[in-house]
Amino acid sequence: MHALIATDGSEISLDAVRRGVNLLRPDHITLLTVADTSIADDSGAGGIEGGLLSPQESERAREAIMSEGDRELDLTISELGFPEGSVDRVLTEGPAGLMICRTAQEKAVDVVLVGSHGHGAIKRMIIGSVSEYVVHHCAVPVLVVRHQEGTP
Repeated sequence: MHALIATDGSEISLDAVRRGVNLLRPDHITLLTVADTSIADDSGAGGIEGGLLSPQESERAREAIMSEGDRELDLTISELGFPEGSVDRVLTEGPAGLMICRTAQEKAVDVVLVGSHGHGAIKRMIIGSVSEYVVHHCAVPVLVVRHQEGTP
């Protein structure tokens, strides 16, 4: 079984990965981090004066965000003890839910594993939910591992 596992390197995400991998026991893993580089967009709210960031500042911010994504992948691999080279790493940028579904299709995975913070319905309506998006838009089965209160 080929599993696409989305991670952001947080303790909640690492817990979801641990629990999901123990349940699924995939023989092939693609580990995905989606970097939100929208804040590095220099179009900003600068109004008539232009963007808030210069093009150089925008590129440095984007590079820092992508570097953090690489660290999240490294952390997940080391924390979970995956053998060197046994996991395909994917770092991409864009809207998280869309990029998870797109990567699942591109990699022809059998299942997608995502964590959920377990927010209530009202909070999901306000802030949205990546896991909810993936469940409704992904063409392959999705395992959502919900965060349990009292765990990291």
